Amino acid sequence: MSSNLQRDQASALAKSNPKHALAKAKDVSEPWFRAQALAWVARFTDSDPVAIAKLAAKAASECDDDYKRSAVRAWEVAALAERDEPSHAERTLKAAVSVAEGVQPISSRSEALFLLFQAAFFIGRKHAEWVCGRLDATCPEADHWRCKRARGDARQILEGSSEARLFFW
Repeated sequence: MSSNLQRDQASALAKSNPKHALAKAKDVSEPWFRAQALAWVARFTDSDPVAIAKLAAKAASECDDDYKRSAVRAWEVAALAERDEPSHAERTLKAAVSVAEGVQPISSRSEALFLLFQAAFFIGRKHAEWVCGRLDATCPEADHWRCKRARGDARQILEGSSEARLFFW
């Protein structure tokens, strides 16, 4: 079974049977999809979301490049924020942004920072504004069309004419 299907199975179980979902999430073979599945479980668990988020962080650290190691943590940030763990969410966000700022190529950097920007909204607007500032500082619009798109989309979200993505439904 593919890793994305493994993730989808764990995610689907997270709301109704988080304990079984956790077991499935831990078995997802690809670190990116394992990190996402574990974040889903952290979001819906009836036990300690921080402990499960730490497993998601470990999975993210096993990804094979900085884009993946940083961008996938957006799900973890959103889960921690939604579970009313703002200090853990903020620490996770700062760590992920620090990695994302070094992502090469710049087009991938802008994508990673934009995902983290959207997750930051679940902590609070000031956190999203901070990530937007990092996006603006490290991804000049003239350098790549993805930088221009990410910065424009971020501005629209900040202005209220668009909304940040949902990470869990």
